[in-house]
Amino acid sequence: MLCNPHRLPLLIKIGLLAAQANVHTRLYQKFPIIVDPPNTDPYDFLDEELWYSVYELVIELAEMDHQNDFYPDASPLLTEFGLLRDYWDIRDRLDPEEYQ
Repeated sequence: MLCNPHRLPLLIKIGLLAAQANVHTRLYQKFPIIVDPPNTDPYDFLDEELWYSVYELVIELAEMDHQNDFYPDASPLLTEFGLLRDYWDIRDRLDPEEYQ
């Protein structure tokens, strides 16, 4: 069975956001931003927001694959950023009767 044509753009978006989140996380760990009032720093929680966006897109991907009954053999992009286990956990929680 062929996969949904919207799957590749969604994977690319996940990869882009995951790469940005990974870079921001590593930069924040290496060079923590210290500001007197913590509410004035707009980049304080940028990495957390990016990871949240990535997780939301992984949920969307899992729902799309579940709806189309698509089981990927491998997903190097999800594996690279440690998202493959989250993907399969989400797939396991989806109700099979919901999309039929």
